[in-house]
Amino acid sequence: MPKIARNQTVPSGRRPATIIDETTGEEVRVSSVIFGIVMLVAILVATAAWMGGSMSQIGTRFGGFVDDTARVAGIDVKDVSVLGLEDNPALADEVRAAAMIEPGENMFRADPHLIQRRVEATSKVLNVRVHRLWPGQIVILADAADPVALWHDGRQWQVVDGLGRLLPGAHAEDHPGLLRLAGLGAPEAAPQLAAALAAAPDINGRVAVATRIGTRRWDMRFINGVTVRLPEDPSLEPAIQRLAKLQVRTALTQRPLEMIDLRSRGRVYLRLAKAPAADPVPEADREGAETI
Repeated sequence: MPKIARNQTVPSGRRPATIIDETTGEEVRVSSVIFGIVMLVAILVATAAWMGGSMSQIGTRFGGFVDDTARVAGIDVKDVSVLGLEDNPALADEVRAAAMIEPGENMFRADPHLIQRRVEATSKVLNVRVHRLWPGQIVILADAADPVALWHDGRQWQVVDGLGRLLPGAHAEDHPGLLRLAGLGAPEAAPQLAAALAAAPDINGRVAVATRIGTRRWDMRFINGVTVRLPEDPSLEPAIQRLAKLQVRTALTQRPLEMIDLRSRGRVYLRLAKAPAADPVPEADREGAETI
């Protein structure tokens, strides 16, 4: 039996775990990889301690270094433009501030999707689009929310915009042709109804007032007195399109009807208007008629 000298390692028969690089075919011991990772973390921690800061501060300083490099390379943000709001400079300034992008920042940090979400979060503009034009321009396109309806709050008419908000300072008398609304929750639901009616011009101009029912659906009263009961909001657009087709084919809303009920899918229920009562014949006339 062979003797084992002092300090001699006894072979265990187990090789260290290795990783094979598929590109070069070289073997790398796992222990070496782990050692390298540990050393890297140790160096970063030591650097943070030496700089008197934390790991987050190192990341911040590194980001500042990258921004400085971008400025030197000429790929920093030089201009942030807002288009589509030229008639409302105050709103354009709000959009620019919400974008949170200033000249001099790294263009790579100006993520168009992130900027779009920031601007949309203001709930003051529609159709937001953001373009990053190299080497140094950010363009934000947006549309102001236009008035779409008038809502009666129980005391007066107020102007509602395309985002369902009341427009402060707007006067109802300046918008006589807008759709008129009533009922609790009507302003918030107005954009959907206004858009659905805009796509059905054959009935849009015939609506006298739309009343919100239970914050979930609408009743529309037409100028000739007929009331159209619409289904709940998820089925609103198809119902209005059905009504528009019936109007074209049969002039349904111009018939002597009291009610048109579209709440059941595939069926339309009608209620005829009550015939006006005949005027009573005066007593003297009845007596005269009897003697003729």
